[in-house]
Amino acid sequence: MERTDYCNIEVSMDRQGRFYNMPNAHVHPVYEIYYLVSGSRKFFIESDIYNISKGDLVFIDKNAMHRTTYSSDKLNERAYVLFDDKHIKRFIDEYGREELEQCLRHRIFSIPIQRREYVEGLISQLYTERRHTDEFSQGLMENCLYDLMVFLVRYKRSFFDSKNRDISELSADVLSPGDENIQRAARYIVENYRRDVGLTEVAEYVNMSSTYFSKKFKEVTGFGFKEYLLNLRIKRASELLLETNLSVTEIAYESGFNDSNYFGDVFKKSKGISPLGYRKNKEQI
Repeated sequence: MERTDYCNIEVSMDRQGRFYNMPNAHVHPVYEIYYLVSGSRKFFIESDIYNISKGDLVFIDKNAMHRTTYSSDKLNERAYVLFDDKHIKRFIDEYGREELEQCLRHRIFSIPIQRREYVEGLISQLYTERRHTDEFSQGLMENCLYDLMVFLVRYKRSFFDSKNRDISELSADVLSPGDENIQRAARYIVENYRRDVGLTEVAEYVNMSSTYFSKKFKEVTGFGFKEYLLNLRIKRASELLLETNLSVTEIAYESGFNDSNYFGDVFKKSKGISPLGYRKNKEQI
């Protein structure tokens, strides 16, 4: 992807092969808007699995674990935009962070057919500016992001707020039994990661053998069991470091680590900085 000094919003539009799988689940410290122009995909986000199709937009929070895999043998075309708070400052100033957080909680937006041209036009403008940047590109791209975010708020209010609908209504496809079990397992881990929860316990919870569960969990989520558990604990510790005055030892135990020294080593390996250093650099995170 072309990079210049003018702009640090990232935009991509591409086609993926019929059986393309993202190699591994990943986490990044910026927001992501993912739009499926054609085809269908399976999306794993944090602990939930979604079947998405043409015209679906996925809004992913910063530091949220996620991965996409194929759900059919058809080609698909996708677009994604990566950006930070500073790129949507105008939106946050005018509508408030609560509106942003509510959109992030809904995650999946099935764009009505009559509005897809508008959404795809905004993403296309973002892509064009990103490929051919000059001193005006940053401002023009931020304007496109502003329009897109306002559109999502309007969608949320009309589809969810006024009709008391739940996000589960967005997916017409029922998860397969295998995917449903992995989703149940992931949610169980989220609820219990602060204690000494093990692979055998979770496998038994979803009535699978440990070996099969380990393989299936990796296949669906992109994470190994221990890797997923560790990421949840590191994410919780990061939040506590920035939002509380708890000591590093207290945060370690609160996040599910039994040894504060081990926690410090693992945190530094994950974040590239010590827990205390992370806290001191709060304004830069």
